[in-house]
Amino acid sequence: MAGVNDFADMGLQGAYDTSNRPSGEYHSIDDVINKVIIVTGCDNDTDTENGKRTLVRFQWNEGEAETAFFTGSKRLVSVLSNPKIQFPFATIIKVIIVRGGMASFEFRSAREAVSQEDIQNFAMYQLQKRGYMKSRNK
Repeated sequence: MAGVNDFADMGLQGAYDTSNRPSGEYHSIDDVINKVIIVTGCDNDTDTENGKRTLVRFQWNEGEAETAFFTGSKRLVSVLSNPKIQFPFATIIKVIIVRGGMASFEFRSAREAVSQEDIQNFAMYQLQKRGYMKSRNK
């Protein structure tokens, strides 16, 4: 990925990109967990049926068409909103387990391997999400 920053190398400097949104279907964040993506920009406070969310624009591979996913993750939004961020950057979004066994998301280096723990954390997050969705639909 020549010419694309890696998240780990960033001194977190740069500008916020507000260019046009990608067309077509957007992905679930679940589709990008534990996979290398190139984050090309974001749009904060985007109105959705679930309230205000951040639209994260990305490419699967350098030079490909842009696509996107929505997130309300405070950890991800905090990084994307940092005035020092440089777009585009290559990253892997991983699930981390925080206080009380709750799942959260975190940007990690695209050079970082996906461990067995990462796979287990993702599975735990999916179980929590299913339980939440079930209770919400009662």
